[in-house]
Amino acid sequence: MWLLPRLSCALVALIALVAGGGELAPAAAVDGHGHRPAAHAPTPRDRFAGMSGEEIVEEGLADEGFATEAVEIGLDGIEIVAESEGDGDFTMRLDLASGSSRGTLTVSDTGDGGSPAVDVYAVEIEESTEERAVFDLTDLETGEVLHYDSAAASPSIAFAIPIAFAAVSLGTALYYLAVGAAIVISGVLALETAKAVSKILEENAQRSSTQRRYYYPAVRKNGKVYISGRCLTTSQALARGRKGWDVWATSRGFARSLAQKLNPSRKPIRHLPHKPTYLEHYHPFRHSPEMHAFYGLPS
Repeated sequence: MWLLPRLSCALVALIALVAGGGELAPAAAVDGHGHRPAAHAPTPRDRFAGMSGEEIVEEGLADEGFATEAVEIGLDGIEIVAESEGDGDFTMRLDLASGSSRGTLTVSDTGDGGSPAVDVYAVEIEESTEERAVFDLTDLETGEVLHYDSAAASPSIAFAIPIAFAAVSLGTALYYLAVGAAIVISGVLALETAKAVSKILEENAQRSSTQRRYYYPAVRKNGKVYISGRCLTTSQALARGRKGWDVWATSRGFARSLAQKLNPSRKPIRHLPHKPTYLEHYHPFRHSPEMHAFYGLPS
């Protein structure tokens, strides 16, 4: 028998689905995580202000009944290893490859005192923000696929208990990653600027002059700028800018050049950060197209 960790009301709902075979009702979440905040409660960003992404993930998982063994967040990949506390003996390990929203989730159970029962799932994340998590879990042994959407909370297959644990634990981890350091939008993993920039510059320094890249996709979310590690050629950066999508450049000169090329009729517009967590940037003349050519680090 699978012993369950005391995770959250979401897991109770999943177990009820197995027992009753009925529809899983949409979560009553207000904070995008399955929890209804108390009136006037501080927001997660208020609570975790000044903490690193790793610290936020560790403390957030502890709130959900996990003892965190390892959290590593960087442009070279994301790894989270945590063990459930309380009544359960589950361990989860999330591995996302460098610059990718795909990876594996390994779930182990040692509740019977014998050899651990291990289930491995391929993970494909479509969206992971504070407001919503959307992902697919594929059981690598059986081929069963679970589509999980925290907004709809409507699974595509009946849950076995390990899959229920996997879905809830992954959703929890992704939520605190989004609060702390990393988001996924439209299948693209992006890190908060400070996490991404040092690694980008380090990798670029190791490339030959012909292989260096000076532009990277950027996304504004929750008052911050996130950068994908997928480098762009100049033509790709221009194509992205023409769609009204943001780009981060490795220097002020490259940011200005991109904005100028997007609208060569007049000089681009330079703006200082609109808030401490934003970046200096250029807009093409008259904000046409309406995009940001970011550069540098948060002030």
